[in-house]
Amino acid sequence: ARYLLKPSKMNELEEAITFMVNRLRALAPPEERVPSEEEPAGDEASSFVVQSAMEYIRAHFTEHIRLSDVADNTYVSQWHLSKLINKHLGQTFFDILNNLRVQRAKELLCEPSLKIHEIADLVGFSDVAHFSKTFKRMTGKSPAQYRQTDIHI
Repeated sequence: ARYLLKPSKMNELEEAITFMVNRLRALAPPEERVPSEEEPAGDEASSFVVQSAMEYIRAHFTEHIRLSDVADNTYVSQWHLSKLINKHLGQTFFDILNNLRVQRAKELLCEPSLKIHEIADLVGFSDVAHFSKTFKRMTGKSPAQYRQTDIHI
């Protein structure tokens, strides 16, 4: 275990982050490892935070999650996480979250027994109007139009 006392010197922080990233890299499966030589230690740690955030978002997007929930899970501030996600993925947290939700909604719209308000709830929207508006903005069609034209029920 490593302990940092406040206030810490920048080189101590960098050393602790590098140590943590190297330990975590050793535990990660080979296909999920972040390249070590190509990125400076700061970017390496940032990539790790973004990967952890994306894992959390993918696992919980059907719940009513907020950026603060993801930030708490990755042990960084909301502001910092938002900046990292934007930098590494070129999207906002809400773009990523809504994209995952709409993709899942498209799959669920194939099931004719599910009502649209049920699908909205299943993919994490608390209100069907917001779901419909977001779905239409992202696909160009309302959920009902998508179901009729793209699913051919």
